[in-house]
Amino acid sequence: MKNNGDKILVLGVGNDLLKDEGIGVHVVKAMEALELPENVCLYNGGVAGIDLMDQIQNTDRLIIIDAIDAGDQPGSLFRFNAEEVKIILDEYKTSLHQVDLFDTLKLARFLDCYPDTVIIGIQPKEIAWGTEPTPELASRIPRIIDLVMREIQAFNS
Repeated sequence: MKNNGDKILVLGVGNDLLKDEGIGVHVVKAMEALELPENVCLYNGGVAGIDLMDQIQNTDRLIIIDAIDAGDQPGSLFRFNAEEVKIILDEYKTSLHQVDLFDTLKLARFLDCYPDTVIIGIQPKEIAWGTEPTPELASRIPRIIDLVMREIQAFNS
């Protein structure tokens, strides 16, 4: 993959003490073993909100990985492109910890430091105490990583 100079931030969010709620964090941890282009940064955002502003405002492209309750089958994957994310920010609250993350993205837009953003959402099965995702979501981690790598490749081409 070529490096076009744009900084790409892969941001995994969620509470990794609540099984599937932490899927974004688990994906970023799994990606740490991969060889990534120099312009790609992985970041475990946990459940941070406004604390993510430094990371968000200093990037050109943002790929968010998060559990999203869409009422679908556990492990279902969703991709929201930049335009859809803008609509979400304006109208909907979809993340399981929506207020902090989406308010931070809204603030980035207001401050004119909002990166080109894509959200990859995963339908959780169980939000309960536990440090590992359910088998249904754990088995989807390679597919989620594949989707993230495609996003990186698209941004870098």
